Amino acid sequence: MHLREIPTTTLADLDRAWRNRDREWTSDASVPRVEFPESVQYEPKLLLGDHEITLDEKAIELLCAFYQIPTAYFRRITPEERHFVMNARMDHAEGEVTITYNDLGLTDVRKPTKPRLEPEEFVRLAHRLYPASSTVLDAWVTADELRLDVLGRHAEDGIRGGLRFGQNRKQNLAPTVAPILFHEDTTTVVEIPDPSLRIDARGISVDKIGERLAAEALRADARLHMDAQHLLRLGNTSIAGDRILRLHRVAAEYGLPVRPLADITVALSRTDEPTLLDLALAIGNTANTPKLAQDSTKRAVRTKLQAIAGALVTDEAERCASCHALVAAA
Repeated sequence: MHLREIPTTTLADLDRAWRNRDREWTSDASVPRVEFPESVQYEPKLLLGDHEITLDEKAIELLCAFYQIPTAYFRRITPEERHFVMNARMDHAEGEVTITYNDLGLTDVRKPTKPRLEPEEFVRLAHRLYPASSTVLDAWVTADELRLDVLGRHAEDGIRGGLRFGQNRKQNLAPTVAPILFHEDTTTVVEIPDPSLRIDARGISVDKIGERLAAEALRADARLHMDAQHLLRLGNTSIAGDRILRLHRVAAEYGLPVRPLADITVALSRTDEPTLLDLALAIGNTANTPKLAQDSTKRAVRTKLQAIAGALVTDEAERCASCHALVAAA
């Protein structure tokens, strides 16, 4: 098992970290300019009329996303080429742009017609359900994604329940919320799939989006006790005789990444009488491997492994006793 370090960050800590005094600037998308000095002694800047904003790598990614410049390509070119490419894209941009910034720099770049919840709003919504002292397992905000994993009340037998808030910020999709379970002995996170927890954010205000997210978060939290019981009941189903066959069936049905398979197989071999609980924890625990946990580019893989583990918790379909394939309904 790969044990992760339990963070000491609380909702109160995250609220202070994510709260800031943002200011917004809205104009034609062709108005902003950038400067990329050739000398490393000078930092690149965004010019909003007479106002200058220093650009770090995160801010540059935000501008690249809005002006549709491939980020990997932009990192490879020289400062002189960056200056030309970004300003050329700005010259030919259509529509309007809303740029959000504070004393620390650029925080957001988006179309003014697309409402978006601010990061601190996710913390506020979590605080409606959980106390300020609640543990924050994971939290990040990038140009592409927002994530907030927070643990709430303590469930039975070493399993804690919580919520996972998220948003695809690159495409400005509707925010999401999902139940998560935290197995304390193995420090494994399991995301419980629930297709009904969906938010339709089309054509509504930011306040309405927040209200709908709060309502779905309440529903997600309400099911956590039952989900914890379902996870524990997986321990009653033995897979001792066909552990590898069952693993391969899960891999085929849910698109389990190939690289973690060896790690999961080793974890299952450590016990003589493995159960479905062992399989679910082995899959979810693989997300804690150093190569995945310490690489921010592997976050999607980690999330997928945790969600596949959760799919085993909610899977109550009838299966073939020999090959574990789904049995078609009569």
